[in-house]
Amino acid sequence: MAIAVAYITPGSIGNYSDLVEKVGLWLDRDDLEGVIPDFVALTEARLNRLLRTINQEQRDIWVIDAEEYVLPSDYRKMRKIHIEGQPDKPLDEISPVAAPRRFGGDAGTPRAYYTEGRTLILAPPPDAETTFRVTYFVKVPALTYDEPSNWVLEEHPDIYVWGTIREAAAYIRDPDALDYATTRFEEALGELQLESATDRWGGGPLVPTGVKQVRGARC
Repeated sequence: MAIAVAYITPGSIGNYSDLVEKVGLWLDRDDLEGVIPDFVALTEARLNRLLRTINQEQRDIWVIDAEEYVLPSDYRKMRKIHIEGQPDKPLDEISPVAAPRRFGGDAGTPRAYYTEGRTLILAPPPDAETTFRVTYFVKVPALTYDEPSNWVLEEHPDIYVWGTIREAAAYIRDPDALDYATTRFEEALGELQLESATDRWGGGPLVPTGVKQVRGARC
């Protein structure tokens, strides 16, 4: 698969249409035009499995009066959850097996949670309506012609370019192009994760605090 890099100029990938057009030029294959949107969608599926960045954090307030709570459609992973007014007492994430052993079946003030499918389950179940402050990771918004941009494309277009080319290379069974695009795609993802960690924790050296505790970089 020939890659015509001369077609890409700075700032030329501004929206979904630009991405589809430019990737088509990079691929230099007229017969792939109709399936490039599929390659974009497959790339987004990988992004949603791999990325957990500050750009994906959503803050919200949930009022819950039952053991189970249906999670938002864009939910990917919990970052933190605590009862309103108790930020120093975050709920623990536990396994479904541990919940009945630790808390039994009696209702009370929730101290832990786990997820099953698209449902959050509190342990112990709340004995009254309870307000929670939550921060959770959301999906990368899907690109379409009606929704032509998102934060990944705006800030990191190379991730979309190399991810889409990677899917195209797998489709046409070009191992050399697949290896090259995979390397570039994974490099771009790694750089984004590092940037996100730096933005969250700061880029300076680790500083001891208290009794030999250090603040580390985590995503």
